[in-house]
Amino acid sequence: MGKLGIISLNPNYAKLTIINYTMSGYFVVDKEVCEPLTLISDMERDGYLKPTRISETIEVLRQFRNILDFYKIEATFCLADNAFMQARNQLAFFDEIYKTLSLLFKVHDEGETMSSLHSAVLYSVAATKGFVIDVEPNYICLFKYNRRMVVESVTLPFGAQKLADNFLQETDPAYKMQKMTEYVTTELRRIKWLEDVDPDNEVVGIGQSFTDVSKLIRKSTHYPLDQDNNFMLDNKSTLAMYNLIKGLDLDKAKKLKGIGEDRVDVLAAGLSIIRACFSVFVPDKIHVSNHGILYGDAIRILFAQSQERPMVDVLGYSLSTIEEFYPTANNITDIYDVSIMLYKQLKVLHKLPKLYTRVLRIAASMCMSGKRISYNDFEKKSFDVILNSDINGATHQEIVLAAFVCASQNVEDFSMTDWVRYKDVVLEEDVESIKKMGIIVKMARNLCCSGIKNIKEITCDILGDTVILKTEVAHNASLEISQAMSCAPDFKKIFKKNLQIL
Repeated sequence: MGKLGIISLNPNYAKLTIINYTMSGYFVVDKEVCEPLTLISDMERDGYLKPTRISETIEVLRQFRNILDFYKIEATFCLADNAFMQARNQLAFFDEIYKTLSLLFKVHDEGETMSSLHSAVLYSVAATKGFVIDVEPNYICLFKYNRRMVVESVTLPFGAQKLADNFLQETDPAYKMQKMTEYVTTELRRIKWLEDVDPDNEVVGIGQSFTDVSKLIRKSTHYPLDQDNNFMLDNKSTLAMYNLIKGLDLDKAKKLKGIGEDRVDVLAAGLSIIRACFSVFVPDKIHVSNHGILYGDAIRILFAQSQERPMVDVLGYSLSTIEEFYPTANNITDIYDVSIMLYKQLKVLHKLPKLYTRVLRIAASMCMSGKRISYNDFEKKSFDVILNSDINGATHQEIVLAAFVCASQNVEDFSMTDWVRYKDVVLEEDVESIKKMGIIVKMARNLCCSGIKNIKEITCDILGDTVILKTEVAHNASLEISQAMSCAPDFKKIFKKNLQIL
């Protein structure tokens, strides 16, 4: 396992990210430090970065350098936003940083920014084709992709902050948001290829504006899951929030909970951009992703071949990453394989549709994740671990159902109180489904209790009121079968059948 440092420099902030990675292709963020900068005003005034601003930036980077040295980082990559291409003295600026701190910055051009965003989406969103909107403070990236190719792309020279700055003279919040929305809508309609965006494509929203709006909507609707990633913005809730914000004066808007944006007008500008997107693209929902350029940069740095290596299993990659860095068992793959065997063999009993296999996959892969907290009652603790894990390639509904499956490995542990809390995410008919999958996961876990891959195949016979599971094993499986038979009482409660395992 190694450590990698990435310094991202933007006219508005400098960010240090330390990443833990493995040679097998997995990585997680270990530490992140972000400091605000005020370089953008200089660049917009006359195109030159001023000595005082440069000194302030170097001082921030010096602190980053100290952190990198403390953590003994093996390699550091320094990447600057393409907004720096507007600075007339950018070469002198980066040369001074290199001479002072030995940090060599590479400025992202538009193509590299798109490539990083594309990589981020491919590794975090389970959609083979889609349309991506990345709203940054000073620009907006839009691109359409189909599998491994970016089909169309464009960068608009304004983002949430720049848009807000352009309308600073407007004092009436409602009129300002209306004018900003009209402006963005007009600019989007100038892009001819947007007319050909397939309405069935997944629309992915990246950037602070999308996460801020998702937080506001979740707060206002008492949404039970505190996750930006994978949240779905819909037209109705976004319009309601848009109308709420435009009706608030500055003092009231500052009291909104859950938003870290110091400038409320930037939040309003971000909402105006999202409203314009809904009106132009007319998507049913926008998939919020918190994996943006930095995530894509890490992929491109760690896996230079990522553009050639297809990512066809986003969920599997995400679950493997979690288990790689937070291991709870050395045979999780075996447990999932046996879960699928049982799921298929018991299909005539559980009658669950195929879509539940994704829920089963998450639950089987994280069925012992609660051991990170404590071994005692780890099944119940797995509930909280799953809900607070960064799982890509799954909907919020699938994640919540998987958490309930793990918590319900013992039927009596199912909590109707918790279930009611998540009623806006799950369906009433899911109750029996998660109980059935809970038994399947527990039986699979017990059939793998020795830690060695012993179960090669399972077949099922149903004779009257008895289900007979016949196992094909590599070694003596008396321990595994004995452990699995302990599930017989719960099995009968759920499936109304006696259980025998041979």
